[in-house]
Amino acid sequence: MGVPGIAMNTGRMIPAISFGTGTSFFNRPDAVASHIQAAWDAGFTSYDTATIYGTEQGLGSGLKTLKVERKELFITTKTPDWSWDKESIEKSVRQSLEKLQLDYLDLVLIHTPAPRYDTMRRLGQLTEDEIKQLPDNMDAKVMDNARLQAWIGLQHCVQLGLVKDIGVSNYTVSHLQNLLKHEEVTIVPAVNQVEYNPYLVDRVIFDYCKEHKILVQAFAPLGHGKTLLEDKTMKKIAQKYNKTAAQIALRWAWQLGITTVTKTEKAERMKENLDYFDFNLTDEEMEEISSLNKNERRFGDPARFP
Repeated sequence: MGVPGIAMNTGRMIPAISFGTGTSFFNRPDAVASHIQAAWDAGFTSYDTATIYGTEQGLGSGLKTLKVERKELFITTKTPDWSWDKESIEKSVRQSLEKLQLDYLDLVLIHTPAPRYDTMRRLGQLTEDEIKQLPDNMDAKVMDNARLQAWIGLQHCVQLGLVKDIGVSNYTVSHLQNLLKHEEVTIVPAVNQVEYNPYLVDRVIFDYCKEHKILVQAFAPLGHGKTLLEDKTMKKIAQKYNKTAAQIALRWAWQLGITTVTKTEKAERMKENLDYFDFNLTDEEMEEISSLNKNERRFGDPARFP
């Protein structure tokens, strides 16, 4: 059985789960390239990358070796922290297409609601002078306009046929409200990719996105480290269905209507991460898992940006 999908607000389908190329894959394009065949063999058709990951080139090389039709794949990337106007957004999308060796992208997300100076410094991607030229990430008015201009850029990329669907990542309700109030916004984000798992149940963003038909996609769906996977409740439910705690976490997300992005370098784990479509959690179990919430974030609170 193939991986099922869910319809976005444009009517196009997005697979339930994507193979992620961030975190430990950062700036290791060759490692990514060498894992794509195993991911495909396991059943992954959807692949998630980002400019700042430094893995687009590796993913492109790996996809090339698959020799499958483009329509069989769903490819997502994210704009870099330094692109905040129409021209630089189009430029970054074209650069991503070149690195990925593709004619179009299925989904492009604005990676962050504001430039993350510390991240760019840590990764050595911009000089201090270049960082100073970026929008002030603590100025609400400046960032509201920057987010609008970036979105106008993505809408333009859709018109040019470079991208099928567009969305955002790490956006809070406030960020989405401020974006959607502008009359220049003609396309509602198809996806909001956020940190989401049983230890981080953000009902506010979930409910807002559901109301506005924006699909929630979870990164870090298995939580931080092994804590969630060793949770007594997760293990108890996993034992009942003869599954792993990871599969329970992924099934919980899927039954909520949340798609996920997982990352592993182990072939057996890739197969395990796809084996959660043959059972159903009860309503009581769903609520029991949701009640594990600890508001435990691994990647920083996007609400720090106005």
